[in-house]
Formats: sequence, C-alpha cells, structure tokens
Amino acid sequence: MESLFQSLAIWNDIATRSPAEHMAVDEALLLSSQHPVLRLYSWVAPAVTFGCAQRFAEASGLAGGHVAIRRWTGGGVVFHGQDLTLSVALPSVHEAISSRDVYRILHDHVVSAIQAGRPVLRLANDSDIRNGTACFVNPALHDVMDGQTKICGGALRRGKSGILYQGSLAGSSEAERTQLAQSFGEVSMPFENQAEVEERAARLVVEKYGTPQWNLRR
Repeated sequence: MESLFQSLAIWNDIATRSPAEHMAVDEALLLSSQHPVLRLYSWVAPAVTFGCAQRFAEASGLAGGHVAIRRWTGGGVVFHGQDLTLSVALPSVHEAISSRDVYRILHDHVVSAIQAGRPVLRLANDSDIRNGTACFVNPALHDVMDGQTKICGGALRRGKSGILYQGSLAGSSEAERTQLAQSFGEVSMPFENQAEVEERAARLVVEKYGTPQWNLRR
C-alpha cells in the first residue's frame, strides 16, 4: 500500500482537553515536528468544529447548543463526541504531494486498519459526492464509506511548515484505535516531543483558539 512516510511517530493522546486545547495541540504538532506524527484523541463532551473559511453564524446554528470552534484546517461542520479524531502532521518535505493524494493515501490506511470489522469499507468515488455544510452527510472524494454511509472524512491545512490533516472516524472502538496506531507507518515509534508541543499549544489557546476573535473572524 502506498504511504506518505516510512516512519511515523504515534501519539495516543488520552489527556482530557477542551475543544480549544485540541485544536491548539494539532496546530502546535505541525509547527513543532520535524518528522511525520499521528495523534489519536477523543472528546470528553460533545463539541463541533468547523472549517477555517466557514462563517461562525452558520456553524453555530448547526451545533445544537454545543461548543463550536473554528479549525485551522478547511472543510465543513464536524460533530464530535462519539468519534475518534486523527491528526497527522507532515513536515514540509511532503509539500509537493497533492491534497487529493494526501486524502486518498491516509484514508486507504484507515480502511486497511479497520476493514476486518467493517468488511464493506471503501473510498468514496465521484458518484458519492454531495455538497453541503455538514461533513458527515456530504461525502467528498476519497472519504471512507461503510456501504453508502460516510464514516471518515478529513480536512487539510497547507503552509510553509508542511501539511496538517485533521480527520474524524465515526463510531470507532478501542480495538480500532489500536489498529490505527499500528497501521500507518512501516516503522512506528512513540511520540517523544510532547513537552514542546504542549508548551506551544498553551500559548495558542491564550492567543488564538480560546479567543472570540478567532471563532468570530467570519
């Protein structure tokens, strides 16, 4: 199977975090990492994230009273709570790869990791595509489908630091979390740069994700 990396650091993050802290850690992960890193995390309470270019009023209107926070990546409105969230930081050495191929390769890894328990998984094709704001009812090309139902989608941020992918896998089990942690890299290792990322993320919460200016910028 095609891969974006020969080695990958794995951060199975079980810390209790607010939505703002989760988003800050993901950005800090890309800004602080010299090598590809996969972070897996869950949510202690329901929340909504929405793409950096979306309007807050539209996203908050769909949030049903839950906390809604703007992501650094693009994409639509994503409901969190029962999902497993995946963030992948790819340093600037990967900048030549197309966004379409990033989605395809990462989602191929997801399918490969969990297909034993979900035998009809596949990647979305052109006939599955739907346009809309709510992410999980509107499949995009190369999203992960369980039959006709979208179960995993993602969003990207590209910049000088590299590529940040943020994805959400619906209804994931602990077994699937373990399988995902084991499947992404040909050679995987524990993530060891946590202290630097945590320090940077704490600043980002204060200066960005924890401020009304960030959420209300559009």
